[in-house]
Amino acid sequence: MLKLFVLFILLASSLFASGSKVSLQLHWKHQFQFAGYYIAKERGFYKDVGLDVEIKEYKSGTDVVREVISGKSTYGIGRSSILIERNKNKPIVLFGALFQKSPLVLISTNPNIKRLNDLVDKKVMITNDAKNSASILAMLLSEGIDSDQYIAQKHSFDYKDLINKKTDAMASYISNEPYLLEKENVKYTIFDPRDYGFDFYEDILFTSEIEMKQNPKRVEAFRKASIKGWKWALENIQRTAKLIHNKYNTQGRDLDSLMQEGMAIKELALVKGIPFLSIDKQKVKSISKVFQLKGLMSGKCNVDNFVYEYKRKVKIGVLAKRGTKATLKRWNSMAKYLGEQLRYYEFEIIPLAFDQLENSVKNKEIDFVITNTMYYVFLEARYGISRIATLLNSDMSGSESLKEFGSVIFGLSSNKDLNKISDLKDKKVGAVDKYSFGGWVIGYEELVENGIDQDDIELSFLGTHDAVVRAVLDGDIEVGIVRTDTLERMQSEGSVKLSDIKVLSPKEYDDFPYLSSTKLYPEWPIAKIKHTSEHLANKLLAELVSYEVDSDELNITHLKGWTVPLDYSLVHRMLKKLRLEPYKDVDLNIEDVAREYAFVLSAVVVVAILLVIALIYYKTYTRLLDTAVKEKTQELIKANEKLKVLANTDYLTGISNRAHFMRLAKKYLEVAKRNNEELQVLSLDLDFFKNINDTYGHQAGDCVLKKFAQKTLELLRKSDLFGRTGGEEFCILLQSTSADGAKMFAKRICESIEDMHMDCDGNILTITVSIGVASYEGEDSVEEIIKKSDIALYQAKENGRNQVIFYSKD
Repeated sequence: MLKLFVLFILLASSLFASGSKVSLQLHWKHQFQFAGYYIAKERGFYKDVGLDVEIKEYKSGTDVVREVISGKSTYGIGRSSILIERNKNKPIVLFGALFQKSPLVLISTNPNIKRLNDLVDKKVMITNDAKNSASILAMLLSEGIDSDQYIAQKHSFDYKDLINKKTDAMASYISNEPYLLEKENVKYTIFDPRDYGFDFYEDILFTSEIEMKQNPKRVEAFRKASIKGWKWALENIQRTAKLIHNKYNTQGRDLDSLMQEGMAIKELALVKGIPFLSIDKQKVKSISKVFQLKGLMSGKCNVDNFVYEYKRKVKIGVLAKRGTKATLKRWNSMAKYLGEQLRYYEFEIIPLAFDQLENSVKNKEIDFVITNTMYYVFLEARYGISRIATLLNSDMSGSESLKEFGSVIFGLSSNKDLNKISDLKDKKVGAVDKYSFGGWVIGYEELVENGIDQDDIELSFLGTHDAVVRAVLDGDIEVGIVRTDTLERMQSEGSVKLSDIKVLSPKEYDDFPYLSSTKLYPEWPIAKIKHTSEHLANKLLAELVSYEVDSDELNITHLKGWTVPLDYSLVHRMLKKLRLEPYKDVDLNIEDVAREYAFVLSAVVVVAILLVIALIYYKTYTRLLDTAVKEKTQELIKANEKLKVLANTDYLTGISNRAHFMRLAKKYLEVAKRNNEELQVLSLDLDFFKNINDTYGHQAGDCVLKKFAQKTLELLRKSDLFGRTGGEEFCILLQSTSADGAKMFAKRICESIEDMHMDCDGNILTITVSIGVASYEGEDSVEEIIKKSDIALYQAKENGRNQVIFYSKD
């Protein structure tokens, strides 16, 4: 029995050491296109996660989807045409895409082929999946070319067939064949779907439904190890190319061509702001529409079951000042909003008590933290967290934004012995926590200034603001210290009556609506933990400063929004005055020093000198700290103001981007509804804009877009809204303007643009614009009005362009 047990252990150890055997079926021959997978295998990244991966090269006639469904291969790489297979009820699931920009092009060396239409009746080497690739298919359809209008040839995977005229055109990767042809000094023409406005995924990772359902952790391990391999490969292109040249070179590629391919792939795979190997459900839906238009797919594309969308989880720790339930109620809507705006991330609110919060920051269990002002200063000094924005709280009506708060010190209105703070001596006082800024520290500062020390009261910490209020109402304590706004919020919830409450030494401030007994200090910040990337922090900041709570949410969240970080120097001064963290041990204790050296009379002079040095050091340290805090605050304010502009501005034209335009348009619409005013929407599209890009290049196209925007801005009023909503598409919203006025204004734009002569790098260019106009007629959304103006715009283009059409239901 013992021998059998040992044999079992050895067998199990052997299996574990070898890893879980899986395979990856490629859809092309070995080349740099699959470098990340080779690296993950050769450098042991797959082995590190318990996987033994076999990489299978494509062979003529291989059906990658069938290989995966049948179980012959665990994972596969396919083109966008894989959606068609899913639509045929093939049980596959997509879980990543290498190329965020489509690398697939048609390339020709035939001098008579200069336009796509020249491919009609010509020979084209193309695989079946490339033939049905969304980007290639959409490009051809846009020019009216169907698959039966050219002669499809079996792909040889040999670029020399182009040179030897065995074919007129070939489906290729832009990272590969163009370089090889240039080395041969062969002229060629590229037809790139991106130039026609089609930029879809390629090299899509997929697996079977069975694998995803039964082994989700294995799929995730494979994906993460592949990402690690790809990042290494693209950071070490030369070393990777050498590996492929020596071990995966079935096509006989030279080292230079492999390196060139690697550099081209890096541009296509690494897109700023998009996590590597990610796949987005909305983009998959866009691809499916192309196939539906062609008749290759029927019905809707149910991406929820088809696309496994990995989202990075971002944890936001929040100080649960009123308990877990109240914290989630207040902040979950913001987390949902952030997840909708930053679609590659999933945000989770983690309610934490004071002791839990420090441990979570220390152990890197959270990515961001929302905490009270004092605790932020403590965590900043101890763990290097850094604030990125300051909370804007709302008043009870939801109409005002509040940047400050304080403490309210209160008892029962029936207690005749309590009227002012100096009456607290020998009383039972309840506060939230020693680190609670509004629920203790700000109130403690007021006690000290009124001659009441901590030893003069019977103090107990009760954990939450609600617990403090309940303890006062129940008679367990005589005096409570909570954050301003707590009593009013609890009254709105029906858990307390302000008539039962007496505020001690009340203070009033202009534009501050809450009961208070103290000074006011800056609101809570949101801060990034040291390990969190600056890139993610900047993306989060851009969304936070744009975030506005809907009016119907105010009773739930009491959150108005966020602003750039405020100046926290007053907080530092207060903490220094009270000798609280992080200033607890800043200066020396004279009595301790004197006691320590009292037995040596000769050391009195030394002690005096040390004391002077300590005082000088203290003053210098605190002055430098104050200066550093102020400088850091000003730097953050300037940087975040720039970020806010970037978040709202189209990078090329300087006008509102689509997201900002839509946000403002919704506000304009609400004003129009409320005031029963007229509102007009103009959709604008530059005529034949693609011809400029094709003839003069994209730089000239960018120049035209900028000059068009500048000219249109000159014609607008300050109250009008102008945004870029697409490549050459723009939108204007006119407030308090009649339909006739909008038509006249639109015609004026047409005439002004037509008369322009734009100097773009020495080329004098002219352009015209088509405009569709629609009036607000009680629609519920901005999208509905824009849709009407788009219909009118389409009519204007159909009628010959360079004109204005007003939307009509007829």
